[in-house]
Amino acid sequence: MAVFTDFRVNVRSGEIGGDSGDKVYLSAPGLLATQFQSIEKALQGVAGVRRVRRIGLIPSERRHFELDTLLRHVSDPVLSVDGEGRIVAANLAAARAFGVSVEQVSGMQLQRFLPRLQLEELLRGLTAPRYGFPVTVRGRPFTLDWSPITLNDQPGAVASLAGAVLTLQQQPDVSPEAATDGRAGTLTQSPPPPQVLWDLDLRRDCCLQLQQLAPQNAPLMILGERGAGKTTFLHAAYYLSPLAERGRVYRGNGGKLAPADIALLLQVDAEAVVLLDDVDCASVDSQRLLADALLHRRFLPHIMLSATHWDALLPVLQQLFSTHQIRLPSLRGMRPAIPRFARLMTDQIAYSRGEQRDDLWTEDEAGHAVFRVLQTRDWPTNFTGLQAQLSGALAHLRARSGTQLCAQDFPALPDRVSPPARWTDWGRGLTLAEQMEKVERGILEELLETLPKGQRSSRTLARRLGISHTAVANKLRKYGLTAD
Repeated sequence: MAVFTDFRVNVRSGEIGGDSGDKVYLSAPGLLATQFQSIEKALQGVAGVRRVRRIGLIPSERRHFELDTLLRHVSDPVLSVDGEGRIVAANLAAARAFGVSVEQVSGMQLQRFLPRLQLEELLRGLTAPRYGFPVTVRGRPFTLDWSPITLNDQPGAVASLAGAVLTLQQQPDVSPEAATDGRAGTLTQSPPPPQVLWDLDLRRDCCLQLQQLAPQNAPLMILGERGAGKTTFLHAAYYLSPLAERGRVYRGNGGKLAPADIALLLQVDAEAVVLLDDVDCASVDSQRLLADALLHRRFLPHIMLSATHWDALLPVLQQLFSTHQIRLPSLRGMRPAIPRFARLMTDQIAYSRGEQRDDLWTEDEAGHAVFRVLQTRDWPTNFTGLQAQLSGALAHLRARSGTQLCAQDFPALPDRVSPPARWTDWGRGLTLAEQMEKVERGILEELLETLPKGQRSSRTLARRLGISHTAVANKLRKYGLTAD
């Protein structure tokens, strides 16, 4: 470097490499031929230097030039985004699809061009690739492939996503007549709506399981209570499968599945995906036909199923899916995460309605009190029930022309205690006093229901419970329960 300093030559960058790792490459833009001749002689006098020669590009510049040239001639839009959703680089096809110049696109937010893409969730931590996402860019249909860029030192950690590379493939325009779902019997032949999973609390492990199992060409079962997110996981599993790029999918519901549908699926090749919701609701004949086809390897497409009641499945189906299954946790088993679920859900509901979705929740004591009420409920219908409650609260907020949710937006809901398999799981996030109050309220509600009308008095309850009339009256008042 002292030689370059003596000759007043600016070295912009350098790297070490070569086939044997013994070469030093230096970038010196604007170096004149006469300067090189002088420097060459001086450098050859440095101990250890065997040869000095001039090249057009150092290796990193060559790789960048070749990649840039390659992407410039790729007809499909290709771009990369960082962990904040900003576009780092894009080829000419991407700039044309977005309607901006290739010089402008770098640094812009991807959400500006794909407003309906749940980018925040894709960038928040799930690091599996996604295939075949249907998106719309300036009114034109595309499918999007999402390839995450993860940190090498923590590839599976929550904060391991450094960005992603996106590839868009334009789809042919579809006439209004052809835009309706194709159907074969009770099966729908169209891709499901894109799904992004909220990998919070206990769902994180389920999401990681899904990343591992969905790309495999083995049958997959999603199990969970009503409203726990089985359909969401089933649809997400489709987009985690490389087969989603081809877009060949058959979707159906077990309650409507007929033997004729099974016969149709037996004619489908291995390049398709079959998604069946609530397979436990299928008839015994349909389950038997499906199990027989799977058992004897006559069922070629990749099949993914969901079920609520494991015991309602035939034993042979239970055996087939004994290893490749994901059991979703109930919402009441994730009480500490309910405030975060509520925030995500209200944002999603408000966004789908085209409403303002910033700062819907107050950060004061009143806002935390609402979250506490949501945490203490048992949510027998899980996310379905929470979504209905939040939708009603947003409607009440809109009716009163408010900007932030508060307790008055949440009407009182009956809260039934769901007997848990393990009390420690059921009581996660609740104090002992809160757990005892929920049980006490559930006992009082059930006793009131079992008493004939006209006998639902605090005195009758007091005799049944073996406590004083005043104590029962105070408890009914505390829980908002009424007696005759």
